[in-house]
Amino acid sequence: MTADLIEGLELRTAAATEPALIALAAAQQAELAALYGDDQPQVGLHPDITFILLQLDGTPVGCVGLEPISPGLGELKRMYVEPSARGWGLSRILLKAVEDQARSMSLTRLRLETGPQQHQALALYTNHGYTPTPPYPPFEHEPASLCFAKEL
Repeated sequence: MTADLIEGLELRTAAATEPALIALAAAQQAELAALYGDDQPQVGLHPDITFILLQLDGTPVGCVGLEPISPGLGELKRMYVEPSARGWGLSRILLKAVEDQARSMSLTRLRLETGPQQHQALALYTNHGYTPTPPYPPFEHEPASLCFAKEL
């Protein structure tokens, strides 16, 4: 599904300080805490992360961040779609948008971290060409961390 097929859908860049993005990130962290407990690593947001905010009819329902790590390498951060907006293919739209953004920044490889209880996320990433990769800092000693990467 593409963004132009969903009426009222808007993708735009957003600052990490934008209230809508802060609210989505808090909802994501609460969902992760419910799955894994409060002892999961809390990774702060690097100032170089650029975010894409997904809105439906003006209501923020999803987001994804892209952090440049090193020349050619980027990392997906805070990929999230609100539960009420799931099942419409919005995560695929966000993933395509962030991959396009990465290419425009001359990034040739993307990596990400997710968890074993996030079955929908695992399916999304593996169905879109992300393959398991060894854990990277700060996740290398976290049993609830699974890392993936994709060559663009």
